[in-house]
Amino acid sequence: MTDQSTPTRRTRAARLNPEERRAQILDAAVAVFGRQGYRQGSLKTVADEIGLTIQGLLHYFPTKEDLLLAALERRNEADQEALDAAYASGGTLESCRHILRRNLERPGFMRLFVTLAAEATDPEHPAHDYFLRRYRGAVVQFRDYLRRDVRAGRLAPDLDADDAASQIIALMDGLQLQYLLRPGFDLIAAFDAAVAPLARA
Repeated sequence: MTDQSTPTRRTRAARLNPEERRAQILDAAVAVFGRQGYRQGSLKTVADEIGLTIQGLLHYFPTKEDLLLAALERRNEADQEALDAAYASGGTLESCRHILRRNLERPGFMRLFVTLAAEATDPEHPAHDYFLRRYRGAVVQFRDYLRRDVRAGRLAPDLDADDAASQIIALMDGLQLQYLLRPGFDLIAAFDAAVAPLARA
C-alpha cells in the first residue's frame, strides 16, 4: 500500500532545450543540497527531483562536484548585478538588506549556503576553495562599499571599513542561521538594529 500523501515524482522529464535543462538541474541541486547537505544529497535525488535519469544529469554535469560548483557560481552571477544596483540606490547597508531579502525569498538556497559554509571548513571539501575565494572577495567588496559610504557621508566618519566589512558579513551569516533555526525570527529587523550604530556620526 502506498502513502497517498507523498507526491509521486515525474517518471519522464519535460522536453527542454539544453540551456533550460541546465538551469533546471541547477535549481534542483540547490533544493536537494539545501535539504540534505552536499555529502548526503545524491545525484540520483537531484535527477529524481526533475524526472531525469542519472545518465541524463551526467551529460550536463559529469561529477557531483561540477554540479555543486556550477550551482554556486550561477547564484553569484545572478546576484552581483542586483547587488551593485542595491548599493547604488542606498549604500552598503541597503545592499546587505537586498541579499537578506533575496535569501528569505529562497530559503532552500539560504539553507544550502549555511550548510555548505560549515561543511567547507574541511580542506578536503570540494567547495573549500570556492568559499575561501568568496569570503575574501566579499570582504574586499564590502570594505570598498563602506569606504565610499564614509566619503559620501552615509556612515560615521570614524568607521574602520576593514573591521566593519568582516563584522557585517559575520552578522549576516549568523542571522541567517538563526532564521533557519527559529521560526518567526525577524531577520531584517535584527539586522537593522545591529547596524544602526554604523550610521551615527
